[in-house]
This record gives sequence, C-alpha cells and structure tokens, in this order.
Amino acid sequence: MERKEYIENKNIKSFINFFGILAIIVCMFLVSSVGVSAKTKKETSSMTTKSEITSLDSYALTLEEKGGSKEVIKGTDIQLKTDSNNNNAVSFDDKLLQEIINKLVCLDPNRTIQPRNAYIVYQNNNYVIIKEMEGNKVNRDALYQNIVKAIKHSDAVINLESANCYENPKITETTPQIVNAKNAANRYISSKIIYDIGGMTQVLDGSTIKDWISFDANLQIVLYESLVRSYVDNLAYLYTSSLGSGIKVSGGYYGNNHSWMIDSSQETQALITNIRNGQAISKSPIYTQTAAAGYFSNVGDTFVEVDLSKQHVWFYKNGNLVTEGDTVTGNESNGNSTPDGVYRLYAKQRDTELVGEDYRSPVSFWMPFNKNIGLHDASWRSVFGGQIYKTDGSHGCVNLPYYLAQSIYNYINVGDTVICHY
Repeated sequence: MERKEYIENKNIKSFINFFGILAIIVCMFLVSSVGVSAKTKKETSSMTTKSEITSLDSYALTLEEKGGSKEVIKGTDIQLKTDSNNNNAVSFDDKLLQEIINKLVCLDPNRTIQPRNAYIVYQNNNYVIIKEMEGNKVNRDALYQNIVKAIKHSDAVINLESANCYENPKITETTPQIVNAKNAANRYISSKIIYDIGGMTQVLDGSTIKDWISFDANLQIVLYESLVRSYVDNLAYLYTSSLGSGIKVSGGYYGNNHSWMIDSSQETQALITNIRNGQAISKSPIYTQTAAAGYFSNVGDTFVEVDLSKQHVWFYKNGNLVTEGDTVTGNESNGNSTPDGVYRLYAKQRDTELVGEDYRSPVSFWMPFNKNIGLHDASWRSVFGGQIYKTDGSHGCVNLPYYLAQSIYNYINVGDTVICHY
C-alpha cells in the first residue's frame, strides 16, 4: 500500500515539474515578443539580416551616378546597429536617412537637367526628328526604395542608372507616334498643286503648306483648315506686272467678282485631300460658274496697267511697251480712291470737258473704262507720281501727263483691257 502511494506521489511530482518548465518557456517567449513589439518605429525601421555585414561601423553604401559622380551614405550616419534582442537583425534611423537623401547632390535642382522628349522640326525643306535628351533628373522615391533595398541586402554599391532611378523621356526618336507624324508631315509638304486660273498659273507647294501644319499633344498631325480656306479665298486671277511681279486683281467688270467664282467650301476640301495624299498635280479650282473662260483665254497682250500703289502706268500693244509714266489717281483722303479691278475701255473722245458737282475740267484725251472714271490728261498738274494721290488726288480718274495720255490715246482701241491694282 505504501509503495503504491509512493509511486502515485512520484508521478504527481513529475507532472508538476513538466508543466512548470512549460510555463517558464511560455513566459520567456511572451517577454521576448513584448520587447520587440514595444520598439519605436525609429528603432526598428528597415529591420534586416546582417549575415553579410561584418562590421556595422565600417558599412558604407556608394551611389554611382551619371557622369561618373559618386556619393556615399555611411552606416554610422544613419545609426545602423545590431538589434539588442536579435543578433541577426539591424536597424537604422529612417529620419536620418531621409535627411541625407535630401542633401544628395544628385537631387540638387540647380544641377538637375530635365529629360526632354524627342520632337519634330522643319529643317532644310524637310521635317526631321530631334533626338530626345535623357537628362539626369533622379526619381526620389525610386532612389529611396533602392537604398533601403541595398541596406537589406548588404550591398555596397548602387548604380542609379542600372537601378532605373532616373526619369526618362516618354517619347524617343523611335517612338511610333512621332515617326508616323514626321512621315505624314513630309508627305503633306511633298504636294505640289499647280492651279490653272484663266490661262494663268499659281503654284502651291511645301514652302506654303508647312505654315499650315502643326502637331497636337498626342503627336497627331494637324492641317489647319482655316488657313487652307484663307488661301482658297485669296485665289484670284494673276497677271504679270510690268515690274515683273505677280499681282492680284479681283474687282472690276471682268475681274474675279464678276466672272470666275471659286466655290471656296468645295475647293478647300478638295485641296485638303490633295495635300494629305501628297499629290503633285495641275488643276483648276472648283467654280460655281466659268462664264469668263473665253475672256481670259483671249486677254491678249494689249492692255493698260495702272499700279495704284506705285502711281505708275504702262501701255502695252501687241506685247510691246508703247509708253509709260507716273500718274495721280483718286484722292485717298476723301474717299475717292480709284477702284482696283479689270475693265475694258468703252469709249474714246478728244477735246471734251469733264463736269462734276464742284469742278469743270477741260481735257484733250478722254478714255473712260469704269462708268465716269477714265484715263485723261491733266494739264493743271505739273508733278505726277509719289504720294500726291493720298491727299491731293483726283475725283477717281487716272490723271496723266499730256504726252502719256496722247501716246495711249493714239494706240488704244475701245474694248482693250485696263487693269488697276495695288
């Protein structure tokens, strides 16, 4: 009986000892856990293994930057240390690390070169792509993440370029959008449209079209319809000036306003299509009527040209210059400017008197071409040309020196053309 009790007591003691030891182990675990969890963020920031860190005091991280520059972050500067409760872990002061990063030369805005996208320019009669520029702007977030990663892995060097810490251009010279835009622009300016207008020609090519082109934010080519329309609206019959330059004449009984009328809306759309397709063609504009075609095909080479800006007159007969000289046209200051346009001489008269509300002027040669406006001698004037017409011009007629009026009168015929232009 006593032996049985002895065995039972022995078992009870063993049981108590087992649970006692177990309780001690649990308590030690809890104390360890509380010790770690109670650490501040500053103390535990970026906990890492230190299997490869042989000496925390000597640890340094080198940043290799563009241009061969290097910067160093020392472990002592961020309070890199062994965790007191875990010899296989280290910690650093994140606030100190942030301060060091903020002072890095590679983040100095005064030394930062921004990346630049590739872009398109017009050079030497062609659109070309200017290559992108990488710059040296560092992405701070990417840099911070790579530094923390390096500390965790005990790395001694970070190459910022290899680690993709730099901001890169979004558009390079090989980006499909910019290549397509450049090719489209060059196709547009390769267009050459030769307009045949009443037997005269006007050439539209890339030297003008380039001014109608731009590119939007998405690198889509833009052809400004308003500028194309403006060009079409200004198409007029071209004559070869006696001074050798092209002039535009749109008024008068036989000018653009009363003969060939261009359908601006339709011609604008047609021209846009021609340009987008890069066409090289000869064409006539789209007209609403072509009643004057016969006239412009038979203008011939006999005509009087009055340059209202230069105040000069030329008279051609069968392609030969018969005479020329200065003139005084309508008084600009009081609203009597001589109208520009294309007209025909409808009468010739010698030794008559021109009568108006406040004047009576005898003339030897009277050649009307636009109602009561005509060419005639003005013996009361001794000087012609220059700026006289601005303040002391005629009532609208083309005043000529006697010799010039006489020469024109002797060779001009009723029905011959008179062209007035600025």
